[in-house]
Amino acid sequence: MTLKNNIFLDLQETANGRVSVKLQKNQFSKEGTETYFGKVERHTYSTQNILDAVSEKVPLVDLGTVTSVMSAYTNAIFKALSSGNAVRFGNLGTFYIASKGVVESENGKPDLTVKFSASKLLRESVENIEITSSEFSVPSGSIFNITDVLTGKIDGTLSVNGSVLIEGESIKIGGENSGIWFAPVTIDEKLSTDETLWTKVESSLIYNLPSKLLFSISQELSSGKYKIVLRTHCAGKSSYERKNLVEIVSETVTVN
Repeated sequence: MTLKNNIFLDLQETANGRVSVKLQKNQFSKEGTETYFGKVERHTYSTQNILDAVSEKVPLVDLGTVTSVMSAYTNAIFKALSSGNAVRFGNLGTFYIASKGVVESENGKPDLTVKFSASKLLRESVENIEITSSEFSVPSGSIFNITDVLTGKIDGTLSVNGSVLIEGESIKIGGENSGIWFAPVTIDEKLSTDETLWTKVESSLIYNLPSKLLFSISQELSSGKYKIVLRTHCAGKSSYERKNLVEIVSETVTVN
């Protein structure tokens, strides 16, 4: 196989797929203006998907051999980077070492990270992708499971003086006026709008992660039915704090 015909080194294929974009308000827009930034909905190819695709391109080489070569190539990249070198990844671009953050003195040493500089060819490969939808999306989070740590139950029943594990997405608590509250519900299980009746969780958060919260129920909380209200400025997995509070409300839980 000549260099010219090597697909990895001389990539010629172009993408013609489709994506959807969610628009979110830019909180740093100049005063008097309103702009939005887009976030492409991500659908990820797994490692197995890539290995299968490579095997289809080289039918005379079995999947095990492809896997071994790709693993060896990955380890070679790790070794080169850890030795302080940048690494060109075929015609896709270059991995390189960069500093991050700031230092407090002229003799300070910044932390290091790895970045990737996409080649012109790689950037052009996505230019023709069709955007099938582009719509405004209000920042939000989601609660997937609420577990009573004492009993292990996930049926919405919680133990008085027990601990609660909440699992979800974009639920990390942070920023001014953020927190966790137990808000009583009305007879028809609607959230009580009288916030003077809400009980805030004052205990330290054992876990405070984008996908996991773990905390103790306040001893002042009476038995009854509640919705758990999360308010936060945090955004997803990043350390960035949104300008406006995001509120996430759970289904009804019963404390007894």
